[in-house]
Amino acid sequence: MFKEVKKENAFHDILNQILEQIQNGTLNPGDALPTERNMAEAMHISRPILREALRALELLGILTSVRGGGNYVSKDIEHCLIGPLSILFRLNNSSVLQAQELRSALECRAVMLAAEKCTPVDAAELQLYIAKLDAEENEKLRADLDRDLHMKIGKMAENPMIFSVLSASSQLTENIISGIRSYIMQKNHTSSDVDEQHRKLVDAITHHQTALAGQYMQEHMATIEKYINELMELNKL
Repeated sequence: MFKEVKKENAFHDILNQILEQIQNGTLNPGDALPTERNMAEAMHISRPILREALRALELLGILTSVRGGGNYVSKDIEHCLIGPLSILFRLNNSSVLQAQELRSALECRAVMLAAEKCTPVDAAELQLYIAKLDAEENEKLRADLDRDLHMKIGKMAENPMIFSVLSASSQLTENIISGIRSYIMQKNHTSSDVDEQHRKLVDAITHHQTALAGQYMQEHMATIEKYINELMELNKL
């Protein structure tokens, strides 16, 4: 699986070899890597150098290390950008609204791609989310359904880069303002404005109305930004 690395560029060579194995499907999410001893021997390197590279991939969320149990490809690798994006957020002293602006830009593009590529199966799944949202009374479960609906739209765009950054930026906003989705759902008790926006979004997507889907998502993101401002004021963030 692994081959000898170039000593002058060992760190990057180790990273590239592991990433290539994930990219070509030799290693899949949840798979265990060979033992550090076997990897070090195959690459003709010391174990401390190997551990540096493994820890870097762990920090990026690509690998998961289990104490005494080895190293594994992360099962949730699609969301591996959450950690690095959080670091960039802190280093740049970014505001919550800047994180929301990033999410908004990605959501608006993703929904237009989703409208272009929506299949009958996708349309049925989207309608099921709307039905579940209409029927569910538990606000926490409604917030989870809201998130899952947006992630479904993101996946329908069929662009893994958009989806990964979108997922990370959405989670980052939620991490900073704990319970933002629940707050939005509870704000007006019936959350009628958000519910109606979801219905419009799904209708535009399932009818392949690309421009209209983008317009509705812009309106939806503006509503979310309004609620974020309200919650920030309440929490004095």
